[in-house]
Amino acid sequence: MIKTIIKFSASWCAPCKTFHTTFIRVSGYDEFKDIEFKEIDVESNEGIDLAEKYHINSLPTTILFDEKGNTRYTLLGNVSEKSFIDVINKANELDEQ
Repeated sequence: MIKTIIKFSASWCAPCKTFHTTFIRVSGYDEFKDIEFKEIDVESNEGIDLAEKYHINSLPTTILFDEKGNTRYTLLGNVSEKSFIDVINKANELDEQ
């Protein structure tokens, strides 16, 4: 199961700002209440280290992690709310098989 979703972004990134609204809205859905949603600014101290660790080359990049911290899915760019929800659900379905 997906336990953590991290969105890597930057304050100057227009697609990041657009996706922020979708990210926040989806994080508030009851069906995802057990998932921790985090936003990391790649220009912060923590963000620089994590962006390097996960080889972030484009923004926004959203990574879905399972309960063991393994990457289950990487989503690049600004996507629709429906697409974001579909990715989360698909990643969870793969874990259930």
